[in-house]
Amino acid sequence: MPTLDSNGLTVDYLAQGAGPPVVLVHSSVSGNKQWRRLIEALQPTYRCVAPNLLGYGSTSAWPGERPQTLDDAARVVLAVCDTLPRPLRLVGHSWGASVALETARQLGDDVSHLALYEPALGGLLVGRGSPQALAELSRMYAAVRTLGDARRWMALAEAFTDYFNGEGAWAATPPERRQVIAGQIPPNRHEWDAATPPRAAQSFEGVRARTLMLRGGRTPLLLKETVDVLCQAFPHWRLREFADAGHMGPLTHSALVNAELQAFLAE
Repeated sequence: MPTLDSNGLTVDYLAQGAGPPVVLVHSSVSGNKQWRRLIEALQPTYRCVAPNLLGYGSTSAWPGERPQTLDDAARVVLAVCDTLPRPLRLVGHSWGASVALETARQLGDDVSHLALYEPALGGLLVGRGSPQALAELSRMYAAVRTLGDARRWMALAEAFTDYFNGEGAWAATPPERRQVIAGQIPPNRHEWDAATPPRAAQSFEGVRARTLMLRGGRTPLLLKETVDVLCQAFPHWRLREFADAGHMGPLTHSALVNAELQAFLAE
């Protein structure tokens, strides 16, 4: 995959297809290849560009000298967007949806379409979420800090997998897949630092794009309420829910999710 350098930042990205640009932003503990099925569907019509975020692939890792911020993470996507013609279409999943949202805020009218599957931005719930959702946030962030700082990557991979995929998901994961997940988990420690500080939904008023919010009906409460907070702040955003999907819907229910994304991007 090609790379670009921007102010000391190396960004590894995938680019396929021809036409108006669509920038695809992957979730935590993943990488840009999570979009391969969507890219196959879009590339006859669009130029699909999928960067690896901080610490994934050959993209620069976060140095850890201070807590990462959402603005830090967005630098990767902004660097790629700087090479593309306008208008842009942005698609993001989980942490990638949070990064896409911040990118759209900074680019304003340069983004025509924004599709977000369950942004992982728990800080939006501080002072607004239910006690149960805030307890989930506190418990997970504490586990990420404790296990990440101790570099107990396998244990953190287990906590991550069972939370986002359901209790028992780790036990059902083949050993070779467990190794892959543990190898991809280190950036997640810094992503929680960026996602958790208190933040008002109104801080994203700079978003000018037509926006589609996507959510699974079986997603954790923390993600469900985060979507609610954003949709209440921006009632003109459209919400589409997939009843049988969870937080990993773009992977587990890719045919349904991708069809919805294709229709939205064509509007």
